[in-house]
Parts: sequence; C-alpha cells; structure tokens
Amino acid sequence: MGFFDSLRHALGANASRDKRLATAWNLNDTDEKDHGLHAEPEPFHGGEYDLKNWRKKLKRILDDLPASQGEWPTHLADAHALGIKSDQLATWVRDEFALLVRKVVADRVVTEAEHRKLDLARELLQIPDDEAERVLHDVVAEAETFFGGAVEGA
Repeated sequence: MGFFDSLRHALGANASRDKRLATAWNLNDTDEKDHGLHAEPEPFHGGEYDLKNWRKKLKRILDDLPASQGEWPTHLADAHALGIKSDQLATWVRDEFALLVRKVVADRVVTEAEHRKLDLARELLQIPDDEAERVLHDVVAEAETFFGGAVEGA
C-alpha cells in the first residue's frame, strides 16, 4: 500500500467514492495509450481567414526579398501549424513564384538585382532549377508576345 493510500485510509476516506472517481477519470488504467498521454495532438486546421493571411504574407515575403529572407523558416512552420498539406503548399509556392516572375518581367527589363531576387526565391521555395527556368521562359515568351518586343535581360 502506498503512502497516499495509507493516508487516505487513516483519514477515513470513502473507498467506494474514490473508486467511482478513479473509474470515471480513467485513473485506474495504467496503459498510457488509452488516456492519450503520448498521443499525437489533433492537428489544427486553419480557417479560410488564416489561410488567406498566410498566402498574403507569402506574397509580402517574396516581394520584400532579400530583406525578408529570415522570415521564411517561421512562415513555413506556420504553414505546418495551420495544417496546410504538402501538396497544397507546393502548389501555392509555385503559383506565387510564377506571380513574382510576372512582376519582374512586367516592365520588360530584368535587372541583375531582379535575377538575384528570383534565384533567392527559388532557393527558399525549394523549386528545382529546371522548373524555375521553365516558368521564367514561359512568362518571358508570354510577355514578348503580349508586348510585341523582347524582354531585356531575360
């Protein structure tokens, strides 16, 4: 008999009430799995508002590169905390990368600083070189067709 059991007995505790409470609260069960001590927490699934704000912040981080580079690891952790699935996340970052390329090409001149920004974005978003090149060439070809002239520096 343990110390607390002896103390309860000495103080005249009601054993039947203790057993009922222990049963109600699963305190008699020694299997940790049953009462969830080591169970994985239920993932949080962000609402529509949270997901929209996450995407807005992604756009801002990409627009403010290279100054915002340090925010990316935390933002990526937020995506996992919001329960964003890997395939959805990959789609969103590729869409935002393509949008960033469009913004860079919009003035028909791609500067060296803009090249560095695109390369840094590609590295942060973990987009393979060949895929990033394909996106760049597709957007440049579309811009040249639309504007009727070449895009400088592309």
